[in-house]
Amino acid sequence: MRASFWLPGVCAVAILVPLMAGCSMSAVNDALPDQRLAYKKQREAGENLEVPPDLVGSSFDDALDVPGVVAGTTTYSEYSGSRAARARIAASGSTEVLPEVADVELKRRGDERWLEVEGSPQQVWSRVVAFWREQGILLLDQNPAIGVMRTDWLDNRAEIRKDFVTRMLSKVVEGVYATSTRDQYRVRIERGTGAGTTDVHLSHRGMEEKLVTNALGDSAGTVWEPSGRDAGKEAEMLRRLMIYLGASTQRAATAVATRGDTVAPQRARLTEDGGVQVLAIDEEFRRAWRLTGSALDRAGFAVEDRDQSRGLYYVRYGGEGGRAVEEEKRGMFSRLAFWRGKGDSEEGVRQYLIQVEGDTQRSRVRVLDDKGRIDDSASAERILGLLQAEIR
Repeated sequence: MRASFWLPGVCAVAILVPLMAGCSMSAVNDALPDQRLAYKKQREAGENLEVPPDLVGSSFDDALDVPGVVAGTTTYSEYSGSRAARARIAASGSTEVLPEVADVELKRRGDERWLEVEGSPQQVWSRVVAFWREQGILLLDQNPAIGVMRTDWLDNRAEIRKDFVTRMLSKVVEGVYATSTRDQYRVRIERGTGAGTTDVHLSHRGMEEKLVTNALGDSAGTVWEPSGRDAGKEAEMLRRLMIYLGASTQRAATAVATRGDTVAPQRARLTEDGGVQVLAIDEEFRRAWRLTGSALDRAGFAVEDRDQSRGLYYVRYGGEGGRAVEEEKRGMFSRLAFWRGKGDSEEGVRQYLIQVEGDTQRSRVRVLDDKGRIDDSASAERILGLLQAEIR
């Protein structure tokens, strides 16, 4: 793993000499334990991770129970018009708080893991926000109306080379080393299948800094490119969250370490229906709905809303699988945002509806355009291919 080191050698020696006289190796090891995940704490986390003022029961009811205000919304123009009405409805409730110790269980199917927590979605949301604050991690996005939050891009200090010099310098000068990778987590909170339960899905995405050379083979700088999902990091963060929500350390460790199905049968395949490509999933509707949501998270799509009663996800997509691979050109330390904010323009980004239909045995996924019409374009086929790769 490459690490960036910017202090001149003379300065490094000047710092190390007095430290070596007063510190033992064991003390340094205690201060900098070897962990799989050791993210640098973000100072603003305690201030910026407050529960949004509109986080009330009705805001979750809008998203998860889908009342009449959004019923029938099948185009982006109708969806946009309904958001203002939903915001007004959300202004009159009160936030619920999850008990300090909740009944939490890790569920799995194949390589998929999620937490089933006793409590309402709004209760669980508050506790998950508090978890990130305790970890010292900022949230870039918090959208309680659809139950989705996204962390900042994180520098994993555990991936920095662990020798005596790097340990000592990292202790004295914060930020002296930086890794060539970044991690980001998304959390999706949904009403559970069991009465009074909520499901918490957590997904990881990575970026890796790579060297770029010119035609002569000389270095021409670096770019940041997607590095994919790390199931091990997902499992570790789920373990930490499970403990925070009330599970014992031993129970959480055992649950995460327990092997599930070693090989999950193929359950998603691309096929055609009426000359248009669709994604067939060998699962009943509710299960297919959750799988599609997880696939959208892992593929990097911007999910702006969802309507389970109509089987619709409202998403934006543009370019290489919804991922922006030119993040460094826009400034990695401007938070490495995959999606621009309101008012920003991004050529090639379009709005789509991902429709999930099914019964008690099988389901299918189709791509609709922003008018709610079946989309048979090449982009629609790429979207289905990305979802199939994630669901398998």
